[in-house]
Amino acid sequence: MLPELLPQRTERLTLRRFIDQDLERFLAYRQDPQVARFQGWSMLSQDEAQSFIHEMQTATLGVPGEWCQIAIAHSQSNLLLGDTGMQIDKEQPTVVEIGFTLSRDAQGQGYAHEAMQSLITALFNLDIHKIIGITDQRNEPSVRLLSRLGMSLVRSHPVKFKGEWCIEQTFELTKEAWRSL
Repeated sequence: MLPELLPQRTERLTLRRFIDQDLERFLAYRQDPQVARFQGWSMLSQDEAQSFIHEMQTATLGVPGEWCQIAIAHSQSNLLLGDTGMQIDKEQPTVVEIGFTLSRDAQGQGYAHEAMQSLITALFNLDIHKIIGITDQRNEPSVRLLSRLGMSLVRSHPVKFKGEWCIEQTFELTKEAWRSL
């Protein structure tokens, strides 16, 4: 469990728990087909989104085998820009898989890089030794981001995802490699 993980602050962002006021923005980007295309989650109804936000407000962070989502908000306005997910591996509790989603209007401004850098730093300052990111090869912004974060491509293989074949790429970053960056 990772109780001291939140909040995390960067120059422009705050990684925090979801708040009730996030519902409208959360629902908007989670229902956007362009944002959802490469994501493993399904679009939510308003009731499902509200339940999800309430669940994440009190969820214990870092329970092995369970995904948890962290809100990415603009520091000054506290406006929700997106979220990041993480799951500690059940068999290897020093390994974490991460994911990220930004609303379309927040993409292309360096927010994802800033947020993920903050999360990776926080995780490596705890008892985590390896971070994994998995993406569809066609999701070029995600591939570029994982590479810019210092993650190395370790595997590529074809999978069927949302009814179509793609090449799934797995990136990894170890604590040792991160320290040398």
